[in-house]
Amino acid sequence: MKNIISILLLVIGVAEVFGQESQTRNVGAFSGVKVAEGIDVYLRKGDKEAVRVEVTGTKPENVVTEVSGSYLKVHMRDGNFRNNVDVKVYVTFVNLDKLSASSAGSIFSEGTVAAKELEISASSAGTIEVALDAEAVEVNASSAADIELTGKARALSIEASSAGEIDAYGLEAQKATAEASSAGSVKISVVSELVAHASSGGSIRFRGNPSKSITDSSSGGSVKKSN
Repeated sequence: MKNIISILLLVIGVAEVFGQESQTRNVGAFSGVKVAEGIDVYLRKGDKEAVRVEVTGTKPENVVTEVSGSYLKVHMRDGNFRNNVDVKVYVTFVNLDKLSASSAGSIFSEGTVAAKELEISASSAGTIEVALDAEAVEVNASSAADIELTGKARALSIEASSAGEIDAYGLEAQKATAEASSAGSVKISVVSELVAHASSGGSIRFRGNPSKSITDSSSGGSVKKSN
């Protein structure tokens, strides 16, 4: 009997430690989202800013969601970043103009993010996958970060360095400026105008037939049209 009770207590303890928990939070207004430390953020458009935290292997209280300046910052509380923790944060936004992911943090969009101007950056193995409808988009990936974009943009400025990768084949840009260096990789689709430069092992591949195209490469970089 004692053994059975011990086993039951152990099972209950494991369930409490590793079971999924969720928490809904009210937050102030923000126009940017910044995530880090292995957390997955899911974006959805709404009439009011809100946050829902879902965790497995830790407590919701160990996940920080705070508005600082114009950013909603999402990260683990000090000392709580561990490999066996799964954290998903569902962010409802009204307007967005900045997205940032670092330290293996990830941002995904549920639906299209519409914006006049949007800055997107990822570093240190951060990941961003979003669908866009924007006038002007500025994108930067570095230090093994990965960015994937779909949708459309009138003007696109894009830069990848230090093994950062940007796949924007699914994003139709009217005008694009692209730069890749230090083994960075850029893939873009351009309609009318392209300016591209690759250096130090950087790679730029583009689709489309832009009427105006200025491309050059140096130090082992390459710029090529792709099918």
